[in-house]
Formats: sequence, C-alpha cells, structure tokens
Amino acid sequence: MAKNRTILVVIACFSAVLLAAQTPSFTPRRLPPRKTGMTDEEYRKEIEKVVEKRMDQDRKIRQERIKAMFPQAWKRLLRISDRQWKIIEPKVNNIQVIGKKMQACAAGWGGIEDFHWYKHSEGAPLTRAKAPHEMKEGERLADELVDLLEDEKSKDEQIRKKIDELQQVRENARKEFPKAKQDLHEVLMTPRQEAIFLIMGYID
Repeated sequence: MAKNRTILVVIACFSAVLLAAQTPSFTPRRLPPRKTGMTDEEYRKEIEKVVEKRMDQDRKIRQERIKAMFPQAWKRLLRISDRQWKIIEPKVNNIQVIGKKMQACAAGWGGIEDFHWYKHSEGAPLTRAKAPHEMKEGERLADELVDLLEDEKSKDEQIRKKIDELQQVRENARKEFPKAKQDLHEVLMTPRQEAIFLIMGYID
C-alpha cells in the first residue's frame, strides 16, 4: 500500500515542479467598467465573475502546459528518444490511471470551523470542476459519499452502501495493478530506467 501511495505522491510532485518552473502567476488585468446605476454590491459581484473567468482561463493554460511538458520531462529523466517513449508512455499512463482509481477520493481542506470538501463536480483551487460524463466511477462515488456525509438526514445504511461501492472500485483497481507494473517492467530498456521506476514505485 505504501508503494501505491508513493506513485500518487510522485505524480503530484512531478506536476508541482513543472507548474512552478513554467507557469506564470496570475496577473491582474483591467477591471470591468461600472455600469450606470450599479450598486457597490452588484459591481463587486461583477468583478468576482470576471476574476473567476480569468482564473479559470489561467487554470486551463496551466493544465495544457503541464500536459505538454510531461513527455519532455519523462524523456529527459529516462534519457530516451521519442520512439522509445512511445513504447513506454502507454504503460506509464495505465499505472497512473489505476493508481488514481485505487485512491478515488474527494479532497478536504480547512480547520474545525471552516472545513470544506472539494468534490470533483465542484473543482479545487488548482483543478476545474468535472461534468458528470467526465468523472470516473470512483470519483462519482466519492462525491456521492461526500453528499451523504454532509446531509444530516442520511441514514447509516445509505452511507454503508456507498462505502462498499467505493471500496469495491478501489479493490478492483488493486487487482489490476500487478499486471500494469509487469507490463511496464517488460518494456524498460536500461538499468537506469528500471532504477527510476523502481524508486518511484511504478515497478516492484
């Protein structure tokens, strides 16, 4: 289980390094003009809408940059060519997908008084909200379990049923994991590549 968590931590750190190295910080732009007769509260809400839209655009730009940079970062780390990466990439992607299934969850943040769940359907500070058709089964179940936890009228039986469903998704993913690791191991070409993926927890 510790190795499985290592993979997810490495993915997150890998993303953070790329983000810090290449993503410009959000820069304020001109405020929207204030319409005649608009109250302070109405103008404040208008500004919030504009800022949120701009931040959403910036998030999309960051995500696209990270997506484009991942292959280059991997190729440099592994010291391989484009042709070699095309062989390894699908195996790496498969392990990452299964790893996320095993840890299907909704993030929580805050203290006792201001704790808040960040569901997939709502998004988090660095991720956009997902539409229902974009969510994986585990993500959907995690969101539904959060809804039950936040509903004072939820019954224990409802919560237990959702727990069992989410645990089953994770268990199915854990069963897929050994083969995914072996598939990656079989296409590695040098001791360096093997060492890198061993340290990261992608292979045993």
